[in-house]
Amino acid sequence: MAMPPLQPTTPKSARERGIAVMLTAFLLVFTIPAVGLAIDAGVLYLVRSKLSSACDAAALATARNLNLGLTLEDQQANAIARGTAFFNANFPAGYLGTSNVTPTINVAQTTLSTLTVTASATGSANLYFMRILGNTAQLTSSEGRASRRDVNVILVLDRSGSMAGAPCTAMINSSKTFANLFVNGRDRMGMITYGASVFRAYAPSTDFKNPTSSILSAIDLVTCNGWTNTPTAYWNAYQELVAINQPLALNMIVLFTDGVPTSITARFPIRTVADVRYGSWFNNLCGGGTAGQCSFPRSPCRDDNNRLSSDPLWGTFVPKMGVVSGGGLGFTTGDTPGLVEPVATGPSAGEPMIAAGQRTDCAMSVRPERLREDAAFIPALDVNGVSTSGYMDSGLLRFTGGHPYTGQIRVDSPNNIARVSMNLSDNAAAAARNHPDLGIVTYAIGLGSGVDHNLLRRMSNDLASPIYDSTRVNGIYVHAPTTAQIGAAYARIASEILRLAQ
Repeated sequence: MAMPPLQPTTPKSARERGIAVMLTAFLLVFTIPAVGLAIDAGVLYLVRSKLSSACDAAALATARNLNLGLTLEDQQANAIARGTAFFNANFPAGYLGTSNVTPTINVAQTTLSTLTVTASATGSANLYFMRILGNTAQLTSSEGRASRRDVNVILVLDRSGSMAGAPCTAMINSSKTFANLFVNGRDRMGMITYGASVFRAYAPSTDFKNPTSSILSAIDLVTCNGWTNTPTAYWNAYQELVAINQPLALNMIVLFTDGVPTSITARFPIRTVADVRYGSWFNNLCGGGTAGQCSFPRSPCRDDNNRLSSDPLWGTFVPKMGVVSGGGLGFTTGDTPGLVEPVATGPSAGEPMIAAGQRTDCAMSVRPERLREDAAFIPALDVNGVSTSGYMDSGLLRFTGGHPYTGQIRVDSPNNIARVSMNLSDNAAAAARNHPDLGIVTYAIGLGSGVDHNLLRRMSNDLASPIYDSTRVNGIYVHAPTTAQIGAAYARIASEILRLAQ
C-alpha cells in the first residue's frame, strides 16, 4: 500500500508571530500609562520644587523687609508686597504649563518678640500623558516659613575730641542710616554718647522714628569733644538692656570709637594733706613751685557728705593717728579718706551722666596735676562696681616702698588712667556677655589707626579674640581705616544683625 506524500512543515516561529503582536498590544495598555505617569510625576516634582523655593524666598523676603514704612500697617503691607515680588521672580507665571498659582502671605506675632511669616501657594499643573486616562491637571501646593525676632539695640557713640570734624560727621550720617534699618513699633533703639562724661542721648524706645522725637534727631545733636570714657558708656548701655529685660529678643550693643579709652568714673579717695611723693617731675608741672602747692583749683565734685571742695571739711580724713616718719610723705597712718561723688576724668565739668541713678555727676581733667591735687589713688572698683584690674595690669604704676598706699594704683599717671579704663571696658563687656538670660551681643566699630584692635575684639567676643568664648554668642569687630569706610562698617554689622533676626 502506497504512503501519502508528506506535507511541508510550518516553522514554530512562524506559528507564534500572531501571539507576539497580541502580547505587545496587550502590554502597551499598561506600559504607556506607566511611562506617562513617570513623565508627569517628574513634571509635578519640578513644579513643586520650584513652588517650594518660591514660597521660601517669599517668606524670607517678607521677614527681611518688615522695616519698610512708618506704621506697622505700612510695614506689613510693604513687606508682603516685597515677598510677593520675590515669589513671582522665583516662580514665573505659566511655569511648565501651570495655572492659577497665587501666593498667600501672612504675618503673625507668635511670641512677644517674634514674628512668623507664612507664605503658601496652590495651583494647577498640567498633565500630559495621563490625559489618556482623563486626568488633565493636578492640584499642587507648597508652604514656606520664616521668623523675625524683635531687636533691642543700644548705640554707644564716641564723641571725644579726636572725633571732631569729618569723623564726627561721617559717624552721624552712618548712624542715622543704620537706625533706619530697624522696625519702628517693634524693635527698640536707644543711644548713649560719651566723651569724658556719659550722656543718655536717647532713652530706649519702640517709637524711635517718631517725627517729633526721633533717634535720628538725637544723633544730629551729637558734638564731638573731650576724652574717651568708654567703660562707663558701655556699662550704661548694658544696664539699659537689663532694664528692658526681654530674654527672647535680640539684645545688642553697637559700640563706635576712634581710640583707646582714656577716662574712668569712680568715687576717688580724697587727699587733703601735702604730698611730695612724685618729686621734680611734678614740680615742673607746677611751674617750678613748691611740691604740693600748685594753684590748680580743686574738683567741683561733692564728697560723700555732700560737701563742696570749698568747704574746709571736704573729704576729711578720720581719724588721724600720728605722722608717718621718713621721707616726708605727708600722710598719716590709719587715715580713712572721704570719698568724692562719682567723678569722670576729663577736661570739662557738668556734662550730664547716667551713672548712679541718672544723677548729674561731675568731671575733672585727666591731667595728672589736677588729679594729684584731689585724689589719693585709683580705687579697686569704679562707680558701677566693676573691677579696675584686669588684662592691662602689666605696666601700671603702683605705690611701693612702705608707702601708706602700697599696692594701690597711682592716679597721677595718664598711662594708668588709660590702662584702668581699658580694664574696665573689658570687664564691663564680659559682664554683659555673661548675663545668664539676655544673650547680649556686642558689635564694635573701630575708626582709624588709634584704636586697640585687641580690646575691641575682646569686648565683642569676635572669633579672632584672644579670649574668644564659644559658649557665648559672638559679635563682630569691624575696623574702618578711614572715615570713608564707616558706612561700610555699619552696613556689615546691620547685615549680621538682620541675619540673626531671621
